[in-house]
Amino acid sequence: MADGGDEEVSAATNSFWDVGNYRRVLERMDNGAKLCDDLQRMLVERADIELKYAKALKVWKRRWEDLVEKGSDYGTTEKGWTASLTAAERVADIHADSKERIAVDIAPQITQWKKDHYHKSLMSWKETKTAEDGFERAQKPWAKRLGKVQKAKKSYHASCRTAEVQNRQVADAERDPNVTTDQCKKLKAKADKLSRERQKAHDKYEERVQDITVYNETYKADMTREFEKCQEFEGERIAFFKKIFQQAHCVLDLSSNNALPPIYQECGEVTDAVSVAEDLAFYSRQSGTEMGMMWPIFEEFKEVDEMAKSLVTTRRYDSTSGGGGGGHGTSVRSTPSNAGSLAQNSVTTPPRDSVDNSTEFDNCAPPEGYDAGVPVRALFDYEAQDDDELSFKAGDILTKTEDEDEQGWCRGRLGDRDGLFPANYCGPL
Repeated sequence: MADGGDEEVSAATNSFWDVGNYRRVLERMDNGAKLCDDLQRMLVERADIELKYAKALKVWKRRWEDLVEKGSDYGTTEKGWTASLTAAERVADIHADSKERIAVDIAPQITQWKKDHYHKSLMSWKETKTAEDGFERAQKPWAKRLGKVQKAKKSYHASCRTAEVQNRQVADAERDPNVTTDQCKKLKAKADKLSRERQKAHDKYEERVQDITVYNETYKADMTREFEKCQEFEGERIAFFKKIFQQAHCVLDLSSNNALPPIYQECGEVTDAVSVAEDLAFYSRQSGTEMGMMWPIFEEFKEVDEMAKSLVTTRRYDSTSGGGGGGHGTSVRSTPSNAGSLAQNSVTTPPRDSVDNSTEFDNCAPPEGYDAGVPVRALFDYEAQDDDELSFKAGDILTKTEDEDEQGWCRGRLGDRDGLFPANYCGPL
């Protein structure tokens, strides 16, 4: 190739300054676009995880809520079950909200940023192509000089090797008696010529090195200018990614979510309130030794007015068989108005069919000869819910004239009134 022509050179080192090594910077720019896609995909997957977790918590809550409702636990312990399930549902709402904030508020920002900073061209991103053209313009003059240096170096080293070989031949010829004087002269003449060519190659090599050395400062300035443009572009990407990381952290860091502490605080208060003594006492009143009992007592035979007895019996049959007072109803008598005070004693009022259970003795004194019944003591206050019921206070003495029916109600008297009352509100004297 003629002297001064362009030389094809390749990088001899891993340095950025060597020919073509700026392509790593271009690759970083292309990778930035891919990283935008990766970051968005990562956040969308995390949002899906948040949603799946929220759904799983709610399914779990509904399943166990049904099991607890149908289960055998009671009192404050049952409230502990319910508190745990309620907390899970509220936590599920927080995770569902996290999903929405990531998928709707954060992920779309990445799409928009990429759209604003990366523009497609035929074969690559326009930003990458622009940077590549800039690096090529900055490096081409230096690469041309480097090619000349490498060529001069190659020529000089080749001349040195040839001259050395020729000098060894001259020395061998001078020691060989079979070589004539003319032959030695010719060998020396060739050696002198090669020595001059070597010096000429040496001088040219030094000239090329000096030339590129002078240009190095210009080359570094031009390459630095193009590199700083790429650094600025990459800096914008890193700053944007940092903002996205921070936003995602704020969403996913539940320790900074003000809605979360009250959930566990309230759940903890309920679980801390689980009381062994209270629950055991509750069970004892409902199904244990503190339940009331109509203990057997000696009852003297009493002659009862047949007419009054017949009327009472008739009304009892009417109330359970659907006769007389309009038939057997399906509704249940509601809890009495003083249920709040009774709840502490864990006594419930037995349900009653919505039928007329009154007799002609209601609201009036019983006829002469009416069955005196069995005296019982009121254990709790009770406020009548219907006209055919008796109201009384704890400690009042009632007269039970009919035994407890299937619904848990007795008939009796208090003073001059006759009516119904819940059997479990009274006990024997």
